[in-house]
Amino acid sequence: MMAKEKENEEKIVHLMAPPPKIFYSKYTNEAVRNGTAPPPPPPIQGEYSCFGIIHDPNDSNSIMKPLREHGITQLYQDASDNIQELKKINASFLVNFLDLLDVLINCPSSSLRIKKIEDLELLFINFHDLINKFRPHQALETLIQMLKVQKEQKLTLVEQINSKIESVRASLHTAVNSLPPLLTAPTKMEMEDSKPVCSSIPYTPDIIFQNLMDELDCSVDATLAKIT
Repeated sequence: MMAKEKENEEKIVHLMAPPPKIFYSKYTNEAVRNGTAPPPPPPIQGEYSCFGIIHDPNDSNSIMKPLREHGITQLYQDASDNIQELKKINASFLVNFLDLLDVLINCPSSSLRIKKIEDLELLFINFHDLINKFRPHQALETLIQMLKVQKEQKLTLVEQINSKIESVRASLHTAVNSLPPLLTAPTKMEMEDSKPVCSSIPYTPDIIFQNLMDELDCSVDATLAKIT
C-alpha cells in the first residue's frame, strides 16, 4: 500500500512544472560566456499537452478555439465586425443589469433572477472572447511602440554625441591655434631609435588639427556603429 502511494506521489511530482530557479540558475553570465549553459529545448513536433489541454501547432484554432467547441453559446458571427459586436454586447450588459436590478427589487425570490445572472455571465464570456481576438493586434502595436521608443532614445544619444563632437572640435581648434606656426616632428625611424634629432618633415597647426579630427571621427564612427 505504501509503495503504491509513493508511486502516485512521484507521478504527481512529474506532472507539476519544476520551480523556475532550476532553469534560470543555469543561465548565468559566466555559463553563457563559457558556453556551458544548456541549449534551448528542441521545437515541439506534433500535438502537445498544456494544462491538460491538447494543442496542435499546425492548427491555428487549437490555442483559442471557438466558444461553440467549448459548449458555450456564441452570440456573434465569425465573419462579423468585432468592434461593432463589442459595442452591442456592451449595450446588452447595461440592459440585462437593469433588468436584474428590477427583478431583485420587485421579486427577489423569482427564478428570473438566476436567468438574468446566467445571461450576464454569457455576455461576459462572449465579450472576453472578442477581446482575445485583438491580442495579435495588441502585440504588434506594443512592438511598434517599443521600437519607436528605442529609435527616439538612439536619436537623442546621437544628438548628444554630435553636440559633444562639436564642443571637442572647438576646443581642439583653439588649442591647436595656440601652437607655434611651424613645428617639426620626428620621423618614425628616429622615434624608434630615440635620437634627439628633428626631421625635416614640417607640420602646421592645420595638419595637427586635421589628424586629430580624423582620429576623432574614427572613434565616433566606431561608437555609433555599436549603438545603431
